[in-house]
Amino acid sequence: MDFRRYYSLLILPVTALFALLWAVARACVQSITIDEADTYLVWVARHDPSQWEAASNNHVLNSLLMRLFTSVFGVSHLSVRAPALLGAALYIFAAYLLCRKLAPGLRVQWPVFVCLVYNPFVFDYLVAARGYALALGFLMGSLAIAAYTRLDVAACALCSVCAALSFAANFSFAFVNAFAMLAILTWACARTQATQTRVRFLGACVLPGLLVSVFLSLPAVLHWPKGQLEYGAHSLREMFATVAQASLYRLNPQIVNPMLYQLLEHAKPFLLAALLVLAVWQWIRWRPAISGALLGILAATVGAHWLLLKVFHVSLPMDRTAIWIVPLCVLAIGAAAANRRALTVMLYAMSFYFVFCLRLNYFKEWDWDADVNKIYPVLAWYNHTYGVRDVASNWMYGSSLNFYRVQSGRESFGEIESPIQLPTDRSLYILCYPFDEDFIRQQHLRVVYHAPNTEAVVAVRPEAEAEWIGMGRAARAAISIN
Repeated sequence: MDFRRYYSLLILPVTALFALLWAVARACVQSITIDEADTYLVWVARHDPSQWEAASNNHVLNSLLMRLFTSVFGVSHLSVRAPALLGAALYIFAAYLLCRKLAPGLRVQWPVFVCLVYNPFVFDYLVAARGYALALGFLMGSLAIAAYTRLDVAACALCSVCAALSFAANFSFAFVNAFAMLAILTWACARTQATQTRVRFLGACVLPGLLVSVFLSLPAVLHWPKGQLEYGAHSLREMFATVAQASLYRLNPQIVNPMLYQLLEHAKPFLLAALLVLAVWQWIRWRPAISGALLGILAATVGAHWLLLKVFHVSLPMDRTAIWIVPLCVLAIGAAAANRRALTVMLYAMSFYFVFCLRLNYFKEWDWDADVNKIYPVLAWYNHTYGVRDVASNWMYGSSLNFYRVQSGRESFGEIESPIQLPTDRSLYILCYPFDEDFIRQQHLRVVYHAPNTEAVVAVRPEAEAEWIGMGRAARAAISIN
């Protein structure tokens, strides 16, 4: 085997391995965000089996696994995000397999894989301690199984289990998993004319997933409270716009030099449009069967959500709840890009853009929480040094701070309050400076710490601080006398 061939065989696996390692690195260093903290504090940390309760914030399979990992390994960034990393590993592996199957050579496989995995929108949710990574991973797993097997009864059953686990990880994947299984069933039945075999395929596609759903998802589904589906878009345009905006969100200036940064910022509005126009042109001209199947799943899923909006006034998926749009579109484009030079070039342009968006310290959805892990040690210092216990926080930081309070277990203050209307009788506050500047001025607070990457600040009352310092001097004097 010559060096060039050996080198080409390594490129895709190394790209996949780097993605997984980058996800693990992010999971270790990124601050816990408000939604991750709420998931842990409300659905995992309680002694009662709260992981079975019905709520939009409780992603059942993720909460179950989070409880398992934190019970065994203790509470840490890595243990809380371990279920998401499992989903990330499954998603990355399935994406690798599907790229190898859909595209004939590395020239197309690599940019398709990068667009599937390195998209900053997708990558954020491969790390965040929510159910989206597991849902994406099992959805892609079912598609990979269908692509790599002869789709016998056992393969159909395994696809059904994957679809049910994807649904249990996040209920917003209900329709996309249902229509993916319908496509798999149709594909399996098209390969035989025997009625008995088709009945077996039907059973294999329905019954295993149904049993998994009865065990994992049914309690939450049956007790689903009203008013939990308010978050969402009110038009198809809004739905797709949120996915596009999140996918093209913020180049990393630490990676991209200023000149290239400006060039890419000017080109950004045209990248996705050019890719989609070329893809539509290729679909019209060649009509690849795999692209047609994937687009059929996408169209059926979007159509079902649209009917739900029109008939029952349930909002359309938006942003993270519409994340399944990305892999379906990218796979469909990848299947159409074989031997299509212009479309392949645009895939490379998008893939390099996504690589330039790699970030290590924040999630787009919760970027304001990026420094809470740096804020909490300041609170801990005031508590250990001066015994400060009366603490309040802006609502953006309260849950995350309480996660670190529970994780530490060494501080004497209780649950940190974070109401919308801040109390005026506290000695120490964690605030967002642009939003709380007037409050700081009205209460005559002094900012003692400003977070390095966000607008989070720690502010204290000067008179309380003077009292703490005086008490500290008195205590030290008493010790020296004794």
